[in-house]
Amino acid sequence: MQQVVVLTRDDNKYGSKGHALQNVTSGPHFEDFINSQKKVIDEHGTVIKKGLTDSCAVQFRSETAHILNYSNPHNACHMPDTTHLVVGYVQSGKTMSFTGLMALALDNGYRIVIVLAGTKLNLRTQTSERLRKDLIGKNSDNNDFYKIHMSPTKDDIEDIIGHLESSDKPIIIIPLLKHYQQINRLTEIFQNTDFKDAMKEESVLIVDDEADQASLNSYGRKNSIEEGEEELSSTYRAILKLRETLPGNTYIQYTATPQANLLINIQDLLSPDSHTLLYPGEGYIGGKLFFGKGKNHSLFNGSLIKEIPPEDVFHKKRNPLTRMPQSLKDALMLHIMAVIIITKIIRPRNIRFLSMMVHPDNTNEWNKIFKKWIDAELKNWRKILSEPDGQDDKVDLLEQFKKNYPIAIEHYDNDPQLAFSNVSKYIKDIINDKKTYLVNSDKDANTHIEWNNYKMHILVGAEMLNRGFTVENLATTYMPRYNTGVSNADTIEQRCRFFGYKEDYIKSCLVFLPKISIENYYNYIDHEEELRSLLGKCSTLTEVEHAVLLSDKLRPSRLNVLPKSIVSNRLKGTFALQAFEDEAIIRENIKTSTKFIENHDTDFDIYYTYTTKDRTHRGFKLSVDEAITFLADFHFGNYRDSLRKTETIRYLRYLSSDDMEKPLRYVYFIQMAYNSQARERSFDIKTRQFSLNTRLFAGPSSATDKTDYPGDVKIIGNDSITIQLHHLSLKFENSDIRKEAYTLAVNYPEDFAVSYISNGSIDDDD
Repeated sequence: MQQVVVLTRDDNKYGSKGHALQNVTSGPHFEDFINSQKKVIDEHGTVIKKGLTDSCAVQFRSETAHILNYSNPHNACHMPDTTHLVVGYVQSGKTMSFTGLMALALDNGYRIVIVLAGTKLNLRTQTSERLRKDLIGKNSDNNDFYKIHMSPTKDDIEDIIGHLESSDKPIIIIPLLKHYQQINRLTEIFQNTDFKDAMKEESVLIVDDEADQASLNSYGRKNSIEEGEEELSSTYRAILKLRETLPGNTYIQYTATPQANLLINIQDLLSPDSHTLLYPGEGYIGGKLFFGKGKNHSLFNGSLIKEIPPEDVFHKKRNPLTRMPQSLKDALMLHIMAVIIITKIIRPRNIRFLSMMVHPDNTNEWNKIFKKWIDAELKNWRKILSEPDGQDDKVDLLEQFKKNYPIAIEHYDNDPQLAFSNVSKYIKDIINDKKTYLVNSDKDANTHIEWNNYKMHILVGAEMLNRGFTVENLATTYMPRYNTGVSNADTIEQRCRFFGYKEDYIKSCLVFLPKISIENYYNYIDHEEELRSLLGKCSTLTEVEHAVLLSDKLRPSRLNVLPKSIVSNRLKGTFALQAFEDEAIIRENIKTSTKFIENHDTDFDIYYTYTTKDRTHRGFKLSVDEAITFLADFHFGNYRDSLRKTETIRYLRYLSSDDMEKPLRYVYFIQMAYNSQARERSFDIKTRQFSLNTRLFAGPSSATDKTDYPGDVKIIGNDSITIQLHHLSLKFENSDIRKEAYTLAVNYPEDFAVSYISNGSIDDDD
C-alpha cells in the first residue's frame, strides 16, 4: 500500500521552510528498504538484528521525503537546476539516508542517481558495496529495479542505455570518484546523442557525499596555497560542466561539517535553495555524550576520553618519537581486553569483532613506523605468552595487563564473569586472531577489510581514515595527532570516526587524545550545536551564512584566528575582486550597494579630488561592525574572492577584538568616481571576468600629466583597512551591450600583517 507523504512547509525540525518543489509518494521500494533496515526482536525480547526502531523509521521516512520534496521532479528537465544541502552528524547514518533516498526516488519515477562518493578509491568502493548490499542484498528480484554502474566510461554507454530502455524502469545508480577526470568522463556519456534520446524528458539526482570536500573545497591553509586551489578547482569546474549537461538536475549535498559550505558563500557557487537537518537514531554516541557537553549529555562523566601524556604526544618536528610510547602500549592492552569482554564473555548479539584506530600523523612514512611498532609489540607478546607459566617475562607481561584491567572494566558494575583470571586466559587467543592494516594513500594501503574474518582489527593511517571511511565496530581510538597552531573545526570533527552507533559496546570504548585536542573538541561541540540550531531556524542558507558571519558565538574556523601564511601572503596590499558570475549576483550587489550609499549619503566627509569626475572619490570612516555587515551582504560567485571575503571578515573580527592592545574601530569606505558615469571595463561573457589586459584600477598619471593622479590603488586610508566600491559598465566583447555592476577592492596595510606575524602566539605548522 502506498502512502502519500506531504510535509508541513514550515517544519522547523528539518530546516527549510520555503516552497517545496513536489509532493512525494512513499511506495513499495522505499517501504521495503525501511523494513530491511528495521531492528528485529524475537519473542523473548532478544535483538536478532540491529537497526531502526519504529519511531526512528517514522523520522527516517519524514527526513527522506523532506529531501525529495525540495528536489526537482523526475520529469523536470525544463525547470531550473536546484541544490539541496543535507546536514547530519559524523558517523550518524548519512549513507543510509541517501541510500533510502534512492529507493524513494525509484518510487517517484527517477531513472538516474549519480553519487560523488568521496575523493579516495576506498570510499568509492565502500559506498558502492554498501549500496549493493542495502538496495539489492540477497533479494534477487531487486536486481530488476536497481542497476549499479560504478565509474562508467564511454564503453559502457550501451549498457546504461539498455537499462534506461528496460520495461522494468530500474533506477540507474552511478557511484564515481570525486575527481575531475572521472566526472568529465561521465559528462561525455551524458553528451552522447543516443543517451540523450534514451533519457527523453528525465532529470537526474546528483548526490555529493562529503560535499564540503573537493567539490567546493574547504577554507583554511591548504586552500590558500596556489597549487591546491588549482587542483581542486578542476573538480569544481567538472561538476559545473556535468550539471550544465543535465537540465533540471538536483544537486544534493551531504555533510556533517557544513562550515566550509557556509563560509565560502556556497549560495554563490552552487546555489543551494533549501536544506535538511538529519537527526541520529537511537544508540548513536556522538560528541555531546563522549565529551559530556550540555544538560544530561555526559556519558560516564567523560571518562571514556583519556589524555595522552605530553611526552607521548607525537609530532614529526617537535616530538619525533624514537620508540613506541607507553600510552600506546596501554591502549593496545585495553583494546585486547575490550575484544575479550565483548566477543568472548558478554557476547552481545551481532558483535563478533572490535576495531582499533591509530591515527598518528598525515605522512605515510610515520604511519608505517607506528604500524611496525604495533606489529612488533604484538609479535613479542604472542611469543612471551607461549612460554610456560611462571616465566619472568610472562609474569611481567600479565602484570602489565592487570595494571590496566581496572580501566577495562570500569563501567561494568563488578560483573563477576569479568574477573581478571577469566579475561586473561583469552589474551593470547585474541592476539592470534588479529589483523593490522596500514590505511595509507600509497601502494602499501590496505583498504579492503574482511571484518568478520578476525576478532581484532587495528587500522593505522591518517587521511584515508578521516573523512567518510567507516571503521566497523570501532572501540579504541588512539590519536596523538595534533596541530601546533589552532585547529580547523571541520577538520578535527571529520577525524571523529569514534562517533557512531556503539550503544551495545560503549562500556568498552576508549578515546586517547592530547590535551589540546580534547580542548578543541569541547569547543567544537558547542559550535556544532549552535550551528545546527541556526540551520533549524533559518529558511535559507543565505540567512544562515549571514548569521554565521555576524555571530559572536560561532567562530568555526581556527577559533576566528587566521594562520600566519594567509596573513603574510594574502592579507597585505590592494586586491581587486570580481562579482559578475551571474545575473542574480549582479542584481543583488546593485541592490546592496545602492541601499548602503543611500543610508550613508550624509556620512561622507573625506574627498579625493583630481581634475576629472572619474578621478574624484569620496569616503568616510565606517565602523568595523557595519563593514562586516556590508561584506556579508556582498556576493561573489568565484571561489577565490568568496574566500577572500570570508578571510577579511575574520581578520576584521580579530583586529577589532577587545583582547587587542589597540582594537581596530573603523575601516575606510571609499566610493570610487562617485559623481561620474559608471566606469567602462571590457568583459568576457564566456569567462565572466574582465577581458585580457583589462584592469579594475585606473592607473596613475603619466610623467607628462600635470594632474599628478596617484592611481586608484593609492586611494586608501593610511591607518586601517580600506574597502573601495567600484561602479562599472561592463562592455561585452564584440558587442555594443553594456551591463551595470558593482564590485569591491580591499587594501590591507602592510604594518597590520607585520604586527600579526610577529605575534608569537600564532603558529600554523601542522
